[in-house]
Amino acid sequence: MPGLLLSSIQRFDLSTGISEAGWNALHSNAARANLVLPHAEKVFGRQKFTPKIDATEQLWLAYSQPGTSEISLMLSCTEGPLGKYPLFIIPTIPIADFTPELIESSTEALCSALLDEPGFRKERVFSVFSVETITEAFALTWERLTGIGRIEKPYYSAFFSPRLAVEQDADEIAKLCRDFAAPPDPFTLSEEKAGKEARLLIANKSVWVLEIKKRNEKPEIATIVAATRKSEGIATISKVYTPKKWRGKGCAEILVRHACIELLEKYKEIVLYVGVELGSAKTVYGRVGFQGLDDESPLSERWLEIGFDQDKVELGHW
Repeated sequence: MPGLLLSSIQRFDLSTGISEAGWNALHSNAARANLVLPHAEKVFGRQKFTPKIDATEQLWLAYSQPGTSEISLMLSCTEGPLGKYPLFIIPTIPIADFTPELIESSTEALCSALLDEPGFRKERVFSVFSVETITEAFALTWERLTGIGRIEKPYYSAFFSPRLAVEQDADEIAKLCRDFAAPPDPFTLSEEKAGKEARLLIANKSVWVLEIKKRNEKPEIATIVAATRKSEGIATISKVYTPKKWRGKGCAEILVRHACIELLEKYKEIVLYVGVELGSAKTVYGRVGFQGLDDESPLSERWLEIGFDQDKVELGHW
C-alpha cells in the first residue's frame, strides 16, 4: 500500500514508502524541495554516494485539494543523524495558485492529520519552515489547536534570489573566488587577481549568484556558479562555491539548476568536472540532471591533474 488516504491527506512512512506521485511532486520541484528530497532519498537508499539514514522517525504528509489527485503541499516530519528536524512544508504547485482559502484549508488539514497521528506528541513540533504565507498560516492554526504559542521573532527569514551577477557584486565575488582557490589548492589568488577574475566573469556574463536576504539585514551572496569555457554548442561549469556559513541549505543546487536553465537556452550540452571524493557534490549534480557521475557509467571519464615540484616550476592559474 503506497499510502493511507485521510480525507485530502496521504501519509507516508518507512513501512509504506513514498508513492510515485509523491516522488514526482518532489522531483518536479527539486530546487524548492531541497530541504525534503535529499533526506527522503537517503532514507530510502536512493542516493549512490551517501549512506542510508537509519533514524526511525520519518513521516511525510501530502495534501491534495479534495476531488483532485494533484499534490499541492508536502510536509515532512523527519529525523536525521543528529536529531529531529523542523517541520518542512514544500509547495508543489505555483505559489500564485495558493488562494487564501487554499492556504487555510491545507494548513488546517495538515495540522489535524499530525495531531491524529497515533502516538504523535504535539511537543515534537519545535518549528516550521516553508514559504512565508504557508508558515504563518500553519503557525496560527497550530497555536490554536495545541495551545502552544509561537515565538514572535522568526528563527530564520530570508529571500533566495538566483541571478546573473552584475558589477556591484564584484567585491563579494572576488572574495569568494579567493576562498574557492584557498590552500591546499595550488592555484591560489591574490586579492588583485581575484578582483580581476571577478570583473572578467561579470563582463563576460559567465557568473551567477544566489543572493540571500534575511529580514532587516543586507543581502549576501551565498553561492557562485561560473561557466567560463564555452564553445560551439557546449558550456562548461568551472566553479561552484558556497561559503561554510551557507552550506547545507541547498544553495548550490538552486543556483546550478538556475544557471543550467539559462545556459541551455544557448548551448546544447553542459559539462563539468567534479572531484572523485566529493560525494555530496555528485549527489547535487545528479539531482540537477548531470550524468556520468560514477566510475561505472559509460559516460564517465576520470581525468587527473599531476603537478610538479613547486620549488622548480612557475605556477600559473586556471
